[in-house]
Amino acid sequence: MKMVRGPRPLAIRVFAAAFLAAAMLRLARGLGNLALSETILAVNAPWFAWDRDWTIVALSAEFTIALIPLVWIYLFAAPFARWLVLGFGALRLVLLDPAALVGPLLVAIAMASLLTPQAARWFARQPEEEDGPAVFE
Repeated sequence: MKMVRGPRPLAIRVFAAAFLAAAMLRLARGLGNLALSETILAVNAPWFAWDRDWTIVALSAEFTIALIPLVWIYLFAAPFARWLVLGFGALRLVLLDPAALVGPLLVAIAMASLLTPQAARWFARQPEEEDGPAVFE
């Protein structure tokens, strides 16, 4: 494989930044809560005696493995790496637990609804007399 020279297209730079950020976020989350990461690994691979050290090794290996297709795509423009990333990404989306998305999706819908024209009209309305504070004589 020969390294590609010259500037990368915007789409490749965006991919590289997003892919690297996702890998770093996954590593940071895993290292940030080692006990949870160890439990997840123990559930997924119960035949191995997971401890804190092996959990760090596994998280680091996962991060390093994520960098391999990133390098293939960014430095070498390897077409097979494109399909590898797309295939594993699609598999990850298929296996994603939809319940984990419910909370963030509801927050996104709620925020978006506040930016609609109907909401703007609602906030811009003038209160009527009976909407005001009661006057006690």
